[in-house]
Amino acid sequence: MKLHLLQCGTIRTKRHLIEGGPVGNESFEVPVPFFLIEHEMNRVLFDAGNSRIAIHAPVTGDYIPVMTEADYVVAQLASLGLTPSDVTHIVLSHLHGDHAGGLEAFRDIPCYIQREEIQHTGGSSPTEQYLLSRQLLDGDHDLFGDGRMRILATPGHSPGHQSLLLRLDSGEEVLLAADAAYTRGALEQYSLPTTTFDRTSALETFEKINAMRCSGVRIICGHELGQLDG
Repeated sequence: MKLHLLQCGTIRTKRHLIEGGPVGNESFEVPVPFFLIEHEMNRVLFDAGNSRIAIHAPVTGDYIPVMTEADYVVAQLASLGLTPSDVTHIVLSHLHGDHAGGLEAFRDIPCYIQREEIQHTGGSSPTEQYLLSRQLLDGDHDLFGDGRMRILATPGHSPGHQSLLLRLDSGEEVLLAADAAYTRGALEQYSLPTTTFDRTSALETFEKINAMRCSGVRIICGHELGQLDG
């Protein structure tokens, strides 16, 4: 099984909005990662980055996308010699734009998402807009039934947020936490960002992820640089 880190540019924001707690208000630029996992004959995309329209988004607000054509999901897949039609499954952590915007590039691919996430939108979401085959989940799900790719419910940041637990060929386990944990520092200090939907659920998710970290699982956070180095 191969894990590829892709990146849909960055987001320019303020430090306290990402790390929470008593941190500064200085400008802070964070990556927008997403992942391609090759498992046997399957190619699974975990999140899809921003929509292409973010390339020309106005420079306003608290979360400013910094993105070029080379950062778009189609170009990032092309860097691996792939096209959107080569993707066999999509696992979507949640419906925020920097994770779901790139779904516009895909058609007729099963997209796994928590039912709770869809219900909170009233049933309308990019998964429906872009004619993807929605696979609604109610909690944890073993994607291929072999324990190698397990979708885990990690609510709090959003109503139906989910993460992806991988067991690599080496036996190492890696959790793609997405926005269940923005950064390692925030996770270890139980510091929630201002965008948290449900603080109680988010802290319970922190407990769950920290227990996994203490047991040896490698945690890849949602907006932190250099996590796959070394």
